[in-house]
Amino acid sequence: MHNKYCNAKLIKKKLDNFVMGQEQGTRAIAMAFAQHFLRIEASEYYSGRKITKDNVLLVGPTGCGKTETFRVLKSMAEEFGVPVCLFNALDFAPTDSWKGSKCLASIFTEVFRQAAEVYFEKFDTEKDVEKQKESITKIANNAIIVLDEIDKLRIRGEGNNRHFLTEYQSVLLKMVEGNTYEVDDITLKDLRKETAEKDDGQKDNEEDVEINSNEVDTTNMMFVFMGAFDGIEEITRGRLEEERLNKEEKDLPARTMYQDTQLGFLTVPQLAKKEEPVEYTYEQLIPTQEDIIQFGFMRELVGRISVRTVYKPLKEDVLFDILLHCETSAYREYQQRFVVNGHKLLCNRDALKEISRIAVERGTGARGLRNIFSELLQDTMFELSGEPCHHCLLRGKEMRAHKPPLLHKVNRFAKIRLRIERERNKKLAEIARIRAAISGRRK
Repeated sequence: MHNKYCNAKLIKKKLDNFVMGQEQGTRAIAMAFAQHFLRIEASEYYSGRKITKDNVLLVGPTGCGKTETFRVLKSMAEEFGVPVCLFNALDFAPTDSWKGSKCLASIFTEVFRQAAEVYFEKFDTEKDVEKQKESITKIANNAIIVLDEIDKLRIRGEGNNRHFLTEYQSVLLKMVEGNTYEVDDITLKDLRKETAEKDDGQKDNEEDVEINSNEVDTTNMMFVFMGAFDGIEEITRGRLEEERLNKEEKDLPARTMYQDTQLGFLTVPQLAKKEEPVEYTYEQLIPTQEDIIQFGFMRELVGRISVRTVYKPLKEDVLFDILLHCETSAYREYQQRFVVNGHKLLCNRDALKEISRIAVERGTGARGLRNIFSELLQDTMFELSGEPCHHCLLRGKEMRAHKPPLLHKVNRFAKIRLRIERERNKKLAEIARIRAAISGRRK
């Protein structure tokens, strides 16, 4: 295989550096991406029956790592050989008939642009413009399109709102099934703009050749739909509870009626009700197609989403690990901010645990960690602005007492003089020892 990312483990390993606490979810995403690349390879190098594409639905609350997952995967587009395009579904209208918003089909112009970036970065070997256009179109036809906030398009309400949502889902269905869409005319110079700036002189020497009559085909594109889907877990739990009660009722022995001698009429023995809540597994809480349809999506569209996975709300221990180990953690970001301003930020473990607890309490997940740091350190950063070097220590003790972090002024020149003095004394001691040894030998 030409694409090493047909191996899902490599994708999962990359995601683990940025997304934590979503083991099953990232495995499913990595596997879906690997299968997409494998299908591309198979269509090029193997004859026989074609592998059908897997479209993905990712459900998860805010701050659980959904967007971060695809930001990481988007940054790997050059290595993948196909673009990973992120769009917010709320930024578009289904067709041009709805004024005030861009048509959903306009996303394919951006898909074509990103496919061109991948081509010029990785495969730029052709000199003929038509062959370049053909290669770019081929890459675009295998793109991965991620639509965020898709849960806001559930069909509900009446009037224009319902008509808008129904039309939107119908347009999505056509895209997922496979359709051709026109791409705006664009010049070769524009397509190479991003990559040309990296090469000396290439930008000015590039011919301004227009590439027109462009079309992309969505038949082989993989679509990823994601959103919070508030309320779908209740639908799933309700279904599971109904299935459990039906099963228990079938498993019970036949109930017999008996004559109550005191009351004088027939009674049925009452069954003891279970009051303890039932804990369901991760796999059980993945919504089925029927759950998604009940939530408000068309049966035809849901039927074309073969991979469904869930990101769980992040707990305190996971948020703590994110702060300590994630490459894009809010703690590392604020440490860098302090360094840029000539200071140093330190947090003890108690403070990081307290920050994690606050994020869970607010229900903001990993996304809210940055806001908490801003609230805690904004005044301190203002006070330190323009001041000489300080060490700032954030502890849980001060946080709980609503006190500012501890500050310690550091005299850099005094530290340098002290280090020089220590080195000088060490060298003098070494010289004295050598002289004593030499004088001892003479005697």
